[in-house]
Amino acid sequence: MPVISRGRVLAAALALLLPAALPAQQDGGDDEQDYKQMLDDALKSGGYAQQSAQGGSSWDARLKVVSGTVMVKTADSEEWSAVTGVMPLDPNDVVKASGDGIAEIYLDDKGAISLGRNTEVEISSLDQQDSVLSISFGSLTAKIKHFLNDKFKFSVRTPAAVCAVRGTEFAVEYSQLGKETGVAVFDEGRVAVTQTGENAKDTQEYILEKNTEISFNPSQRRFRPAPVSRMSRYRAAVITMRSRVLQLKGWRPRPAARRAALRDQALKRKIIRRQINTAPAKTKAARNAKARAAAARRAKARRASRQAREEGTEQE
Repeated sequence: MPVISRGRVLAAALALLLPAALPAQQDGGDDEQDYKQMLDDALKSGGYAQQSAQGGSSWDARLKVVSGTVMVKTADSEEWSAVTGVMPLDPNDVVKASGDGIAEIYLDDKGAISLGRNTEVEISSLDQQDSVLSISFGSLTAKIKHFLNDKFKFSVRTPAAVCAVRGTEFAVEYSQLGKETGVAVFDEGRVAVTQTGENAKDTQEYILEKNTEISFNPSQRRFRPAPVSRMSRYRAAVITMRSRVLQLKGWRPRPAARRAALRDQALKRKIIRRQINTAPAKTKAARNAKARAAAARRAKARRASRQAREEGTEQE
């Protein structure tokens, strides 16, 4: 029995409604053409339903601070803001988890990403057709669902590699000290890994299938995929991300105004702390100024007294 896509079902339903809807547009002229165009656009491909459900072409990315110190730097600021709770993320945000920081990033209801301790990640792009996370240092572990639309692309970049991801369970790490990149795929999916950067010696694309890993550094001339061993320490985090994706079921996008309000609320906490932290310094400065003014008054009084005594002596 043939399989009928959701897009074709929608097209058939709208086709039945079209004759009934057009009479209302008979006197509309250009309006009728616009209406037909609207229906034509709506009938395009099976990706229609999915695109509508996701509310646009960008992922709704959210950062959740689980514990410890996690900071965010936005594209229009050089300041790091320590955040807590849940914060919507925008393109070019940079997230840093400290030595005690534990954080997760969610992409709609399609992906859950765990950031390792001592990790810095830039949200380079949230475009569903070419979304990119860039690791400056540290590690991340993720569970990404298989996308229904082949146009959706997701990749993780390090200073030495590009990891193109299809729906999969994977981990990526990068060490600043050894300039070493490690990538692993766990129980499902695949990742295409290509070495990049100034020290790249091999531009071949390596396909990692399930339960394989690869690692390389500038001193290596050759490298090849192998069964997961060194990267197996991330398996527990993968299992946690599986449960997170299940918990994302029922996700609904927030309105833009609500997202902006939540971002402002999260980022202003740093400003409040900065004001509190600088208050003692301001108080100390005020005390010092007051002390200097008092010392100046006492010195002036001593000079005046000395001058008065000298004048009295001269009169005698």
